Amino acid sequence: MGYKNFKLAIYCTAPFLNNTSIYSLENDLKFFQRYLHLDKVYLETHRGKEDVSREKLLEFKNFFESQGIKVSGGITTTIDLLDDPVHNLRIFHTFCYSKETLREKLKEIVEYTASIFDEIILDDFYFTSCACEDCVRAKGDRSWRDYRLSLMTEISQGYVVEPAKKLNPKVNIIVKYPNWIESYHENGYNPETQKDIFDEMYVGTETRDPRYTQQDLPRYLSYSLMRWFENVKQGRIKGGWFDSFECDLTQYLEQAHLTLFAKAKEITLFDFSSLRNTVYIPPLGFELERIDDMLSLLGNPVGVSFYHPFHSDGENHLEDYLGMMGIPFEPTPYFSYEESPVFITETSCGDKDIIEKLKNTLLRGNTVIITSGVLRKLSRRGIEELTSIRYTDGKAYLDFFAIDPAMTGFTKYIHSKEILFPILEYYTNSSWPLIVGIKGEKNFPILLKDFYGKGKLYVLNIPDNFSDLYNFPVDVLNEIRKVFMEKIGLFLYDNNYAILESFLPYRTEVFLNYKDKRIKILLSPHTFKLINLSQ
Repeated sequence: MGYKNFKLAIYCTAPFLNNTSIYSLENDLKFFQRYLHLDKVYLETHRGKEDVSREKLLEFKNFFESQGIKVSGGITTTIDLLDDPVHNLRIFHTFCYSKETLREKLKEIVEYTASIFDEIILDDFYFTSCACEDCVRAKGDRSWRDYRLSLMTEISQGYVVEPAKKLNPKVNIIVKYPNWIESYHENGYNPETQKDIFDEMYVGTETRDPRYTQQDLPRYLSYSLMRWFENVKQGRIKGGWFDSFECDLTQYLEQAHLTLFAKAKEITLFDFSSLRNTVYIPPLGFELERIDDMLSLLGNPVGVSFYHPFHSDGENHLEDYLGMMGIPFEPTPYFSYEESPVFITETSCGDKDIIEKLKNTLLRGNTVIITSGVLRKLSRRGIEELTSIRYTDGKAYLDFFAIDPAMTGFTKYIHSKEILFPILEYYTNSSWPLIVGIKGEKNFPILLKDFYGKGKLYVLNIPDNFSDLYNFPVDVLNEIRKVFMEKIGLFLYDNNYAILESFLPYRTEVFLNYKDKRIKILLSPHTFKLINLSQ
């Protein structure tokens, strides 16, 4: 019997399939089935220089189906070309979509896969960063961003979806997006148009160890990216995909937790070859059983609205750092005047109409929280209409904070580790500081409050190193978020349930204020708890 609230899939790469046998697959599958309820396997037809023969694919397909496991196809859009002098200049050997020969090669791979499978997923190498002479000529006067966004929309429609559905009208085609949302637009990933081209979307929720990987992704992204895609086009996000690379067992399991807390309909494990007979699978099986029972109790995720428009970047993943400290977010590519508060970072400023939207939402009486980076980004673009707080070029190292402002001072003072902040300037009594850092005989604003129309505008000063947010004293964090602890994830649902997850290596107490109750929760290291707030 499978899981009640999600499906579980595992991915098999082309190189692995070309070097295995039915006998080996059968033995390996027994290991997975000892701990997991597998619903589906993705069999890859192409990756790099590897293509899997129809004979082998059908043999493996029949084998898995005989085990009661659904089988779908997979494609990784990388290719090895020995006769192309610039091929090695393309990261991961992705396709050059300016070359007609490679367009036709992609079409050929897609048609081949659609002739065998009724469902196909594109692994997250379906992008282009190629800047060869052909691409330079095709781009013309456009920016690389505009050229690649347009190009990959054209390729998705004309060389992937249309050929596949012409050959196999019932084929379901899924595009998997990677975990690097801040760079989509520079590499041609275009959820704005592709959401209406592909049947479904998938998300890479791999965060691994944020310290030692090139991407530096806070672990909360395994949750927030799933939620952003759910809001791109509701009902079209199929699932999340993570791996065991560059992470320890705890971090591996956290990826599973957060992907499912975001209400993924399916999770895919990458990949069959690297996970067989490993220490990752037995504890994963235990955790999936436990989470499945909890998911039956949960409603839909809710949180502070974070506006991340399509094709935008800036203060990248700041919301994920804050999400690691107990602020629940609901990211969305669409601005809503119905949400209050709304969290705005530099990423939100990718919307050319952001000032007008902020103005109108404040006039309606809503609350907006912006960052110091927004002050910088929108300087001389109209932010001056909404607040007199200004971003400066100055910096200050601060290790002493004051909170709880009274009429002429503060009532509480706290030491911390030294943190580097931008220096903000404001006019006394036009804006009011709620938290300041103190150095010598001067203080510097950390959190300020302002007003516009019927609404409230807060400005949060963000340290240069976002991970220094974890070094804020608890009393300071509590002023920013009344229920706030370092590296504690809070996930809220619309039926009065919540999940708390500790990312800390030690036991800690958390206090939740809910209506007129104060709830005390003791969290063990790297564990999560389900809380019924109505009891």
